[in-house]
Amino acid sequence: MDLHEEFESAHREHDEILEFLEGFEKELRLLEDDDSDIRHVGLTRLRSMEERIANICEHCKREEEDPDSPLFRFAQESDRGRMKDEHFRLYRANYEFRREMEFTTISYTDDLVLLGQKLLSTLRGHILYEEGLLKRFEKDRAFSAFAVAHS
Repeated sequence: MDLHEEFESAHREHDEILEFLEGFEKELRLLEDDDSDIRHVGLTRLRSMEERIANICEHCKREEEDPDSPLFRFAQESDRGRMKDEHFRLYRANYEFRREMEFTTISYTDDLVLLGQKLLSTLRGHILYEEGLLKRFEKDRAFSAFAVAHS
């Protein structure tokens, strides 16, 4: 895979994650309904999405450690430090959400909603950060290629 395809693949993965998060948020909103049957449906669906959320967290971690990932290859030390900090916050938000889900009942879903919103915000913010890095790296590579071609 050439470098352009690697960047495009990373962008596609981020788009797929953001699309999934839209569905996750939709199910999370069901927990705020007054109808207990609707809250039950939302909780059941969220539980079925739990593994996918864990996989997204692992995806982010792999980008930080995979020498073939554009995020790994082109990141400076400060970028890597921030990615590690964000991954820690991401894992923590995921852990808190999953832990709360274990104890959530249909009659009380408020805490799970708050932790789900925190998880969504953390994931979306992290994806936006990674997208910003990817775009910066692409721009730097394009500028470097242009400079070499015109020297």
